[in-house]
Amino acid sequence: MDNENYLITVLEMADILKISRSKAYEIIKEKTFPIIKIGKCIRINKKELYNWLHNEKNMV
Repeated sequence: MDNENYLITVLEMADILKISRSKAYEIIKEKTFPIIKIGKCIRINKKELYNWLHNEKNMV
């Protein structure tokens, strides 16, 4: 399985980005951030996370 094409939790995202849990939850509330909701669970496609980061970097 492609390492970038799987779902991660918000806490795993925070760990990958080396940010706090509260900052990670703040980020996922942005309308442009790609989340997947499964019931009450929130998951992030790792590849989409990297794409979002790349797009945010280019907007600054």
